[in-house]
Amino acid sequence: MRKIVFANDEYYHVFNRGVDKRKIFLRVGHYKRFIQTLENLLNFGSATTGRTLIQKIAFTTKISFISYCLMPNHYHFIIRQIQENGISEFMHHLNTSYTKYFNINEKRSGRLFEFTFKAVHVDSEAQLLHLSRYIHINPLLAGVVEDLNKYTWSSYQDFIGLRDSHLCQKQEILDLISLKKSPQKYQDFVVSRIKHAQALKNIILE
Repeated sequence: MRKIVFANDEYYHVFNRGVDKRKIFLRVGHYKRFIQTLENLLNFGSATTGRTLIQKIAFTTKISFISYCLMPNHYHFIIRQIQENGISEFMHHLNTSYTKYFNINEKRSGRLFEFTFKAVHVDSEAQLLHLSRYIHINPLLAGVVEDLNKYTWSSYQDFIGLRDSHLCQKQEILDLISLKKSPQKYQDFVVSRIKHAQALKNIILE
């Protein structure tokens, strides 16, 4: 039973990883499908099959999707709940939909994720801001990419003005440090701690 109780107008770090730490994204098409599922749920509700509407849910009225980062065997989100059960319902639809797709695509069955999902309450604006940075530098720290600006599978490019997918409500983060007119400042904010984060990781692994 989940210990955390989600409260409206509160932010949460939501994350999940593959069962037995297995990869949940094996190729570019998997990343694209996951993001497409996010977009469908956030903008349109569930998909339609022929003339049959499977389920229509306006998640834009239930949650505010702030930022994300997809890694080969896990993902990170920042989500603010707007309506009761918004996060739980959204995550259920997302994980179920992607698991069905992945299993069919890879000719497998059973669980894909290690658990339903995990979540940590964000206690302050400072924590929220630093959490967004931590999520966005994940690919660099893990050695998945050498140039963070070129990593497609996160919201970082949207935050620094290289892309505008309209998937994330990024202004809820940028407004915390008056960055509405200068995405470059957010990029500086992220880059300023990369060396420190890398050094800390190396110390932990030694």
